[in-house]
Amino acid sequence: MATRHFEKPLIVMLLVVFTISLSSTDALWRFDRWIYDVQLKLLATPASKEIVIIEVDQKSLQKLGRWPWPRDIHARLLETLAPMKPNAIALDFVFSEADRQHPELDARLSHALESNNQVILPVIVEHNGNNIVVTQPLPEFAKHAVLGHANVDLDKDGISRSVLLQLALGNSQWPAMPLAIFALLHPEILTDLPGLRTETLQDGIQGDYRVWLPFFNPNTDFARVSYLDVLSGAVPGQFFSHKYVLVGLTASGIERELPGPLAVGDKPMNGVDFVAAGLDGLIKQTLWQPLPGHWQFLLSLAIAGIAIKISTFFSLRWLALAVSILSIAILLFSLALLYASHYWFAPAASLAVVLVSYPLRSWRHFEKLIQSLFAERKRAYITLNAIVDGVIATDSKGVIEYMNAAALDLVGSKQPKTASQNIDDIFSVEMDGKPHKMGELIKQSVNSQGPLKFNNSRLSISDQYVMNANLTIAPLIGRRGMLIGTVLTINDIGERMIMAKMLLQKAEEQSVMRELINRTEQVSLAKSQFLSQMSHELRTPLNAIIGFAQLMQMDDPEHPLADTHLDSVNEILKAGLHLLGLINELLDLAKIESGKISVNIDSINLVEMIKDCQTLIAPMVNNKGLELIVDNPLPEDVELKADPKRAKQILLNFLSNAVKYNRPNGSISLSSRQVGNNRVRISITDTGNGLAEQEQQLLFQSFQRLGADNTDIEGTGIGLAITKQLAELMHGNVGLSSTPGIGSTFWVELPIHYH
Repeated sequence: MATRHFEKPLIVMLLVVFTISLSSTDALWRFDRWIYDVQLKLLATPASKEIVIIEVDQKSLQKLGRWPWPRDIHARLLETLAPMKPNAIALDFVFSEADRQHPELDARLSHALESNNQVILPVIVEHNGNNIVVTQPLPEFAKHAVLGHANVDLDKDGISRSVLLQLALGNSQWPAMPLAIFALLHPEILTDLPGLRTETLQDGIQGDYRVWLPFFNPNTDFARVSYLDVLSGAVPGQFFSHKYVLVGLTASGIERELPGPLAVGDKPMNGVDFVAAGLDGLIKQTLWQPLPGHWQFLLSLAIAGIAIKISTFFSLRWLALAVSILSIAILLFSLALLYASHYWFAPAASLAVVLVSYPLRSWRHFEKLIQSLFAERKRAYITLNAIVDGVIATDSKGVIEYMNAAALDLVGSKQPKTASQNIDDIFSVEMDGKPHKMGELIKQSVNSQGPLKFNNSRLSISDQYVMNANLTIAPLIGRRGMLIGTVLTINDIGERMIMAKMLLQKAEEQSVMRELINRTEQVSLAKSQFLSQMSHELRTPLNAIIGFAQLMQMDDPEHPLADTHLDSVNEILKAGLHLLGLINELLDLAKIESGKISVNIDSINLVEMIKDCQTLIAPMVNNKGLELIVDNPLPEDVELKADPKRAKQILLNFLSNAVKYNRPNGSISLSSRQVGNNRVRISITDTGNGLAEQEQQLLFQSFQRLGADNTDIEGTGIGLAITKQLAELMHGNVGLSSTPGIGSTFWVELPIHYH
């Protein structure tokens, strides 16, 4: 526990020290330069169209002679370019010595420089042994031109990536050639130069404003023309108008080669190309500079903090992915910072810290891994002992190494006494009437290089106990395909065979039950068809009886019936109407059970339905001396989505039952209320004897009168069953609540019809 307590501070301290050492020593400069060069390629833009390079090429040398040329040739070039009004003309030649044989040629070049007044000439500061040599143009040339230093520093890997915008020696100070060229047209840049500030070079040379060149896309190039073509007039004058014209040596053998990170054709850059690259960056305002040291250090430290947080937050499973994502994010951040602000963040130190955080974090998982391996081993033993099949592990020679609890139970008192007991000493197997040794079967499994399964084999244990079992033998293959042992599983199928017989018996019983159910359904269907047919057959003569009885009821002045006869006719009519109602109920029940009944869903006004039912039930209520109370608080425009005829039939059935089973001088309450968002519940409450809970469960079943057969109350016990099924056909439902001695409440819920 103490180790874990100090683990996180230790990782933090190591990563912070590592960050400080890498940031302060620049130990990973080579990787930083490689990353920088890759980012150069990603951010490189096409070469500027404002720059034209006049090349002293092989063709010019062949025509104009060996280098150096007489000064009048350069004077002629300046005289040719002057009328074309270029932005500036830079000659990448140092005219440091006078032409003593032809002083008139120097005078002509001096006059050309004075006439043009926009020419930049180079200054070179270099070491010659222990001395510093400053090579600059002749004074008569220098006083008519702008001077710019042409010094280029190489990085540690020998590649030219940067330039000092200012170089000083003693009291003399020169801008870089690209800056001197650009400042002719944009002098304001001299007051706000980019780049790293003062640095001391060797022997008192002072450098200032170091910038890294972005270079241009090597798939493009500046406009180039031959020196000879310009002198001969082969190049149109407008070609140089408002352009920066650079003149330099490109012919093989006399050019100055500078290795650059990006170059056309992957070749070293000429001196004039390097000047053009610097001018290109000034024109595009994309000169870059390294991030100041303190910001570099702070950012590296912040990234180290993120790496520490990640290394202690993520589990080892996700840590590699998190480290990879953070590394990519660092590279993208460096690229985005370079693109957006022209500051370059050297990411190598931060990447190293992030990558080191992974093994620092991983070592603490080794202990957990070892512990988990032991835990897995223990779990495996527990799992194997929990398996109901016998599991036996042997080495490659059949010597038993492990037996789980189920296998030990099979062996019983004959379990191995030593770790070197062979499996053939305990087990033998018989298949298809032929005995086999376990060792032979193990060899077959090894030769086939796969598991062998033997179903319903007879397994003998120490020649004393025989059992029916499924046997599986599988080889254990280690690294490089080497056999390290076998695993045998013994599945006792004796109990399974008994269970299979029981299941077969159960299946036969279920088949008989299904046949009985089918027969019952057929009988029920035949009953429904019979009731439907008989109801139709009975209604025809019954309608005739009712009709003739009603005729006999009519008052006939010529042949009046005696009172006793009239009473008989009334009884006939009453009995006929009762019988007709019973037949109609039976017919409805038969239609519902056979699926032939249909409902016509329409909208029905709730208030009107209640009034109609109130009017129809009023004679029965009055005859029994009951009171009907109606409570409908819902708006009058509420409509139900139901079959109007069947909805009234449900209410009338509930109301007639409330009348029939009520006590004398009792009351009936009809109320309605909305249930949920889209249903209305209509309740009918009586003051009858009520129903016990056992009776309530049987009430909506067919032909259930719950003891009413012993009373004078008429009925068949199928009205509520019809009511329930009719409500469900209209997407509603019915129910009741009852208290013995107090009364019952029957209710129906029907959906609301929305317009």
